[in-house]
Amino acid sequence: MLLIASCTGVKHLEEGQTFYGGGEVVFSTKRDFKKKKEVKRELETLITPTPNTKVLGCRPKVWFYHLAGEPKKEKGFKYWMRTKLGAPPVLMEDVDVYRTQSLIESRIKNEGVFHGRVEVKTKTKGHETTVDYITYLSRPYRYDSIYLPEGDGKLEKAIRGLKQGMVFKKGDRYDLNDLEDERLRLQRELKNSGFYFFQDNYILFEADSTVGNRQVDIYMTIKKDTPENAKRTYTLGEINVFANYNFAGASQTSVSDTIKVDSLNYYSDNDEFRPKAITDHIKLRKGNIYTNEDEEVTIDRLLQLDVFKFVNVDIEEMPGDQLKTNIYLTPFKKKSIRFELQGVSKSNAFIGPNFNAAFRNRNAFGGAELYELSLNTGYEIQVGGQQSQGSGGALNSYSVGIQNTLTIPRFISPLNIDFHSFKYVPQTLIKAGFTVQKRSNFFTSYNANLGYGFRWNETPTRRHELFPIDIDFIQLSSTSTEFDRLLDNNPFLARSYAEQYILGTTYSFFYNSQGKTGRDRRTSNYYFNGNVDISGNLMQVAQSLLKSSSEEPYEVLGYPYSQFARADVDFRYYLRLDEQNKIATRVIAGVGYAFGNSISLPYSKSFASGGSSSLRAFRARSVGPGTFEPDTSQVFIDQIGDIKLEGNIEYRFEIVGAFKGAVFLDAGNIWTMRDEEERPGGKFNFTDFYKQIAIGTGFGFRFDADFFVVRLDLGYPLKDPAIETPATIRASDRNPSELSKIVYNIAIGYPF
Repeated sequence: MLLIASCTGVKHLEEGQTFYGGGEVVFSTKRDFKKKKEVKRELETLITPTPNTKVLGCRPKVWFYHLAGEPKKEKGFKYWMRTKLGAPPVLMEDVDVYRTQSLIESRIKNEGVFHGRVEVKTKTKGHETTVDYITYLSRPYRYDSIYLPEGDGKLEKAIRGLKQGMVFKKGDRYDLNDLEDERLRLQRELKNSGFYFFQDNYILFEADSTVGNRQVDIYMTIKKDTPENAKRTYTLGEINVFANYNFAGASQTSVSDTIKVDSLNYYSDNDEFRPKAITDHIKLRKGNIYTNEDEEVTIDRLLQLDVFKFVNVDIEEMPGDQLKTNIYLTPFKKKSIRFELQGVSKSNAFIGPNFNAAFRNRNAFGGAELYELSLNTGYEIQVGGQQSQGSGGALNSYSVGIQNTLTIPRFISPLNIDFHSFKYVPQTLIKAGFTVQKRSNFFTSYNANLGYGFRWNETPTRRHELFPIDIDFIQLSSTSTEFDRLLDNNPFLARSYAEQYILGTTYSFFYNSQGKTGRDRRTSNYYFNGNVDISGNLMQVAQSLLKSSSEEPYEVLGYPYSQFARADVDFRYYLRLDEQNKIATRVIAGVGYAFGNSISLPYSKSFASGGSSSLRAFRARSVGPGTFEPDTSQVFIDQIGDIKLEGNIEYRFEIVGAFKGAVFLDAGNIWTMRDEEERPGGKFNFTDFYKQIAIGTGFGFRFDADFFVVRLDLGYPLKDPAIETPATIRASDRNPSELSKIVYNIAIGYPF
C-alpha cells in the first residue's frame, strides 16, 4: 500500500491541483447513427493533451520523473531516468478545454452537422479530473446536385470523363474529407492520363447549403489562375539513363559512351552493368503518354534490384508538349564484407551467441545478380525449463556452416512462367550449403543442401515462394552410447534420424495485410502463411519405371530418400485497441504423411510443440504426442509428430516506455498418424483429440526498443494431457510446489 501510494505522485501536487485523467466525447442525440464508434474515435483524436499512463492506479512515469529530480546536465543517469523512463505530470490546469471544444465543433461541421454544438463538463474524483465533451448532433446535410466543370478544354473533358469513380455521390452525408479525397483522386487519375503539371489545389469546391431540406449542392470548378501547362497532356520525349551517377559530381560520360537501348539513351563510363539488365526494368518509353504510375513503378523496380542506393527521376518540359526524362542511378559499392555477432533465440528454446561473416557481390555477372557467401558458427544451450538430469546435463550444441546463395532478378526456368505484374521484380534463387552440428554427449550431424527456386510478389500484401528443387542430405556421425541406446529404445526416433536424402519440392504463400500503406494504424490486421512440401515422388516413379527389381527402399548414391507429403498453415489476427494495447491471436495447423519409400517423416520435417514461441508453459518439444509421456529422466526428450494443432491468444500492453507486458493463453498438441508401440496414446483420433489439448497460461515482460525485442515469459501449465491417464505421472510433477511448475522462456522477438 505504501509503494502504491508513493507511485501515485499525489504528494507532489500543490493545493488546488489535480491530475488530468483524460477526455471523452459523449453524444447527446435522440437517435443512434451509423459509424458512431468511428466518428467518436475520430473526434477523440482532437482531445489533448494525453494524460499520464496509469498502472494499477499508479503513474510510474511521473514517479520516475520526480525520483530523478532536476538533472544538472543533459546527460547521465538522472537525465536518462527523467526523460526516458519519466514524464512530467499532466495537470488539469494545463488543459485548454475550450480550444478542444472549438476543434470538435469545427470537425462535426466538416462532417455535415452544420447545427451541432459541444458543451464541456468536468468531473473531479479524488486527485483526478476528467472532461466530458457533450456533443449535440442534429440531422446532417447530404449531397444533392453535383456540378462538374463546364467547357470544351482538354482538362474539363478529362475531369467529366472521370465522374464514374467519384468519392462521393448524391445522397451521401456531406464530409469535407470527401472533397479533399476527391481532389487527390483527380490529381492521381489526371497525372496517369498525361497531365504531368496538374496539382490537386487547382480544383475548387463550392458548397451551397441554401437548397433546403438539409441538402447541399456541390460546384466543382477549375481555379482561374491554373497554369496553362497543367491543362495539357504530355508525351515522353528524350529518355536518358545515367547508370553510374555520382552526386558529388556528374558522371564522366560523353556522347561516345551512349548506347541506344529500345528508345532509351543509356550512359555509362564503364561496363559494370549490361544495359538491358537495367533498361528492362524501366517502364517509361519514348512516345508514350506520361503516367505517374509508370514513373513510380520504374523507381520501385530499380530500387528492388538492390544495386542502387539512389534512384532519381528528373523530368522537364520540352517543346511540342513533350517531357525530357533523366534517370540518375547511383550504385552501391559492388563488393562488401560484413561481420556480425548475434544473440540467437530459437523456437526450440536454444539460445546462445553466433558469429557470422558474409561476403556480398551486388552485381556478380553484370545483370544485378546478388551473390552471397556466408560463414556461420555458433554455440547454443537449451533453456526455458529444460531439465539438467541425465549424464549429459543440459542440452548444448555448436555448429559451423557455409552457405552460397545466388539471387537473380528475373525468372530463369526451362518453362515459361506467366508473370504479369510489372510492379515487382521476380527472383530466381540458387543455393548450396553445408552445416556440421554437434550436440554434446549425443551426436554429430552433417547436413548438405541444394536448392533452386523462385520468389515473387503478387501485390503489396501477397508473396509466393516456389522451390521445384529443394534437396537435403542428412548424415549422423560420432553417436554416443547413450544416444544409441535411446535410438534402440525408440525406433520411431531412430527412423526420423536415419541417414537419408530429402528430395523435396516446396511452395509457400504469404499474406500480410500490413503490406498496404498505412495499414499498421488500422484496428484489424491479418497474417497468413501456408506451406506445402512434397518429397521423393518423382524419383520413386522414375526408379520404379527404370528398375526391374521392386526392392525397397529405393536409394540414391547408396542412401535411401524420404517420401512424404506435408502441409501447414499459420493464421494470425491482430486487434489494435489503442496505441498501447493490442490483442494478438494465432492458429497453427499442420499434417504430414510418410508413404512409399518411408514409414516416418524426417526429424527436420516433423511437428513439435512447446517452447518459447509455442506452448510457453511447457519445455521445448516436450508436449505429446497425444497423451504419451516421455521419460523425463532423459535430457534428450524431443517429441515429434505428424499432426499439429495449436492456438495462442495474447493481450499486449505498455508498462512504461519501452517496457511492455503481456498476458497469454496457449493451447495445443501434436499427434502421430499411425499407432506406435513405443509411444502409446500418440495416435490422432477424431473422437477425443480435443480432450488431449495441453493448456498453459502466463505473464510476459518485454523490452521493445523498436529495432529489437528482448522477452521473458513465465508460463504455468493448466492442463497436461500426459497426466490425464492413471499410469502416466510426470516424474517432475510428483508432489511439486506450484512455483516449481513455472517455466521461464527467454527469447528475442515477439512469439508471433
